[in-house]
Amino acid sequence: MRGLIFFWIFGIILSFCGCAQEVKPLADQKQFDAWSSLPLYQKYGQVSSLKVVYDVVGKKIHFVSSKQYEYHYEFCTNELGYRRSLDTFNDECYSGEESRPFLLANINYYKALDKFALELGPSDRMSAKQLKLIFNSVKKNTFFGNELMLMANSEHVSTLLSSLGKEFPVLLPSDVYRGQKFQPISKVTGYGRVVVIYDWEKQSKDIRPTDILLLKEIPATFPIVSGVVVTSFQTPLSHVSILGHNRKIPICAYTELFAKPDLLKLDGKTVEFTVTQDTFWLTPKDVDLSKLWKGQKEIRLKADYTVDSLISVDHLHERHRFIVGNKAANFGELYHLSQKMEFKVPESAFAIPFSFYRSHAMKAGVQSKITALLKKDNFSRPSAEIRKDLEEIQSLLLVTPIDPSLEANVTAMIERLGEYRRMRFRSSTNAEDSEGFSGAGLYTSKTGEVGNPKKSIEKAIKTVWASLWSYEAFMEREAFNIDHSTVAMGILVHRSFPEEAVNGVAITTNLYRKNYLGFVINAQLGDESVVAPRMGVECDQFICYPDETSSQYGRQEGGIDIINYSSLNNGKLTMTKEEIQLLANQLEVIKRKYLSRHYTGKNFFDFGLDLEFKLDKETRQLYIKQMRVFNN
Repeated sequence: MRGLIFFWIFGIILSFCGCAQEVKPLADQKQFDAWSSLPLYQKYGQVSSLKVVYDVVGKKIHFVSSKQYEYHYEFCTNELGYRRSLDTFNDECYSGEESRPFLLANINYYKALDKFALELGPSDRMSAKQLKLIFNSVKKNTFFGNELMLMANSEHVSTLLSSLGKEFPVLLPSDVYRGQKFQPISKVTGYGRVVVIYDWEKQSKDIRPTDILLLKEIPATFPIVSGVVVTSFQTPLSHVSILGHNRKIPICAYTELFAKPDLLKLDGKTVEFTVTQDTFWLTPKDVDLSKLWKGQKEIRLKADYTVDSLISVDHLHERHRFIVGNKAANFGELYHLSQKMEFKVPESAFAIPFSFYRSHAMKAGVQSKITALLKKDNFSRPSAEIRKDLEEIQSLLLVTPIDPSLEANVTAMIERLGEYRRMRFRSSTNAEDSEGFSGAGLYTSKTGEVGNPKKSIEKAIKTVWASLWSYEAFMEREAFNIDHSTVAMGILVHRSFPEEAVNGVAITTNLYRKNYLGFVINAQLGDESVVAPRMGVECDQFICYPDETSSQYGRQEGGIDIINYSSLNNGKLTMTKEEIQLLANQLEVIKRKYLSRHYTGKNFFDFGLDLEFKLDKETRQLYIKQMRVFNN
């Protein structure tokens, strides 16, 4: 019995020793690798992280195995005797109070850069004195101490650095982002035939839905494929990223792709393609590709053609989605929210219902051509043939004059709603902006102006209607087995923004940390696109958090976690701290209200809305112009 007790006590001691490893200096890379794991925030690829706790009372640094303790709180309660609640711990240990019991941080190793950096939590309000204390303690007790850097990942840390001078070697988020060699975009497994793209113009005509593309740049329009490896990094809210998640196909970026002969030699081979947080595999596999993208139950969409009058925004609601389309219906929901909140929607807004598109399509005589098209095997025949059929349908829609009474009513509505005459006509179908099918970037928006023959109202309306039958939109619907005969096009109309200070996209879920608060923002100066940027142009990417005034989960000064800076703004965010906080707080309320009305059973943290916003150039007023469910 004594022997059993001895071994029991000895086991506890060994177990404690395993936990107490953190009180010793971090000796070498082997030890770091043994204790580190993927960071809680998976913002970049190929990063490993371990936790650091500085005990202020005991004046001791602790290096904590992230494999053993997922959270700082767990370590402090189990090993350092902390006995208060998690909420109290967060209030105490992320504040700027000098009395806080612990200083908390992570040490991240960025493999692509071969650099170690100390990183604070995005909501941490550590003082300059406290930051010096933990940084110097880590520096003194690690094998990489002389090369340790400070990650300037938050607005708070950047502010501290301005008062600390050159005492800390700084690693900027843009250094990490641009120094990566690998970026996971859609982390799933798929199958297909590898096609290496050397000349997009020549090869794009032969691309099949079962192909896995290896290419240098993402083209402006992206076909249905089974996977993508690209050399250029993508924002998480770009069209190809959104479509990748929606299609559930593997996508990643790898800068050295075309310098790897082993990968290029897979051209023409059938493979299994897997993307994870830190790497990807293309493994030759004997798979019957004829079964890919097939077997999905046909989706028939609803459309109500009984309404034959324009609908102003004050009468638009979510229930009108079968009359005017999802975009216009969601815009109506945004409008009603904006009346009691601190954002606006674009003024002079109204919707043109489906019925007007159907009347025009019948007048143009396209139905017989659509019927003939849908009888063909459009998933297998050459893309050139499909494009030809679709162009004939679009041409008929474009050359046929619209009903003069519609143009007159649209003009009258514009004049009645306000002073704006330059309007944006935006697609609003029943085959976009919905749960399970985002349709990002598939349809066309067009500017029209009252009294301007070069940008006529008629031309704008017909261009939007014709985009229903673009090749990209048609093939996307084909891949999801949507019955094209049930698809209808409405139009959302509102005043155009000829000049804007900032435009951006927001996702109201934390894409980098599951089941956790945080909204992902991509923002850019002016009207430079964040979803389809020019080659080499990068936008702001950051995570922001609502504060305690708008969220039961928020804390004072919600925080900003910076991933990358706009390449057009000299290493600064395009929005101020106050503008970002306002945006975060508005997003929190919109999400909570939308969720309570339409998705009562959904998990709050993992549910996301995809919203587009702008800051007016003159006033920097926040406008939110689009909202849809985020299909992740």
